[in-house]
Amino acid sequence: MSQRADTRFWIAPVACALVITALSGVALSRLSWSFVDLYNLLYRATALSWPETLSYAFGGGVEYRPLLIIGVKLAHQVVGLRAWFYKALVLLQFAAILAGLLRIFLPTTRQRAVAACIALACVAGLHTSRILFMFIPLNAHSFGVVLLLGGILMALSPQSRVREWAFLPLTLTALLTLESGALLVAVILVLWKMNAPGASGRAVAATVIGTIVYVAVRFGLGAQEATSVYTETGLGFSDVSGPQLGEIFGHAPWLLWIYNVVASALTIAASEPRAGRFLFIEAILHGHVPLWMYVHVLSSVLTTAVIAYAFQTSLIAPGRDRLIAAAGMTLVVVGSALGFLYTRDRIGVSAGVGYAMLVYVAVAAVLKGRPAAFANAGGKGLRLAQACVAVIAAGWLIRTGELYFQLRDAGWENYLEWTTRYQELGGTSRPQTDLLMLLRNEALAHAAGDPRNDPSWTYLLFEREFERNQR
Repeated sequence: MSQRADTRFWIAPVACALVITALSGVALSRLSWSFVDLYNLLYRATALSWPETLSYAFGGGVEYRPLLIIGVKLAHQVVGLRAWFYKALVLLQFAAILAGLLRIFLPTTRQRAVAACIALACVAGLHTSRILFMFIPLNAHSFGVVLLLGGILMALSPQSRVREWAFLPLTLTALLTLESGALLVAVILVLWKMNAPGASGRAVAATVIGTIVYVAVRFGLGAQEATSVYTETGLGFSDVSGPQLGEIFGHAPWLLWIYNVVASALTIAASEPRAGRFLFIEAILHGHVPLWMYVHVLSSVLTTAVIAYAFQTSLIAPGRDRLIAAAGMTLVVVGSALGFLYTRDRIGVSAGVGYAMLVYVAVAAVLKGRPAAFANAGGKGLRLAQACVAVIAAGWLIRTGELYFQLRDAGWENYLEWTTRYQELGGTSRPQTDLLMLLRNEALAHAAGDPRNDPSWTYLLFEREFERNQR
């Protein structure tokens, strides 16, 4: 009886994950190759021999991503330029992220099933998650999140000698693929301190050994190039160039770092600012705030308020929920800190996943309404929080639908890179290689539909990248 009931409550979250994946797949299928992001990767993969590729990959400087470079070359040699394969890979990695979250959540009650659906919608709807659909061979951002969730899942699972030492290759792979692999190290250390069943001393030792090997490889083989202190980023109401930032923060760069970290955290918690710019406040000052912007900010603020309420009133139950909350909070804090030099929406992708984990435990706790916490916190506060859950569920449902139109806009942007913006982006001044011609011909042959002709309500309700054609 109990086992049947537990299984039954998985149906809604699994269906939610499948619908979100299918919606994303339909939009993703219409994307053409990008020009700027893709060509640089593939040009190196085709122009360099394997010895040159290995030397370039492990001798890299500031952005040290040797496994990504090697993986792109290997994928090109095995698969070629079959766009359908790379689209399927992007979609598969996104599906793996949703599946990994569900496995972490274990939604075995009605309240947990609702909480899991809202959390999955949060992952799909957050603007920081759009990088997960970046259509290039081997999307390292989504792959990094898959590895991260795999590590958390192992830490939450019963102790196993095989899993314990699996943290070594997992950590090394994450770090050598993308710098954000450092998040895995931070999360495992926190879960170890929280006595997570799978985060044993051996698991931590394996994680630390993997980190030491990474540091030795990076500083032993990599070129130690200095990172630019100032990179163009949003500040206040505008984008500010590197030289301007140098003039403003020349004697106190730490002030800029604090601003960027806070901005990265706020963009998750309140959907404002965006890439460091306070667009919502600017819109209020100008007297015109689009409806979609209200949806973004209010849904995020209310969601964060529910999370804060659950933490403040100790609604979150001991055990697995608190471990999930600890992992989620670590991702939000450390993930936001990774944006200290400059802030972009994509920097918050892992922090956004951590935020969704906090959403799950908070909503599940609020819907269940533990009696002790109810008595301590007062009935009115709990009922208000439960009412907020219905509002935020509607908000994240709308933002999940927005994902489809964002991918439509991305497809059109990719098409414009090969047509009207081709010369501006330096396409005509590059060596006109067979690879470049092949990519351009394929992109032009499979043009995405013009999203500027979409219904007007989509421009009212959803954030769009282009202005609608007026008829």
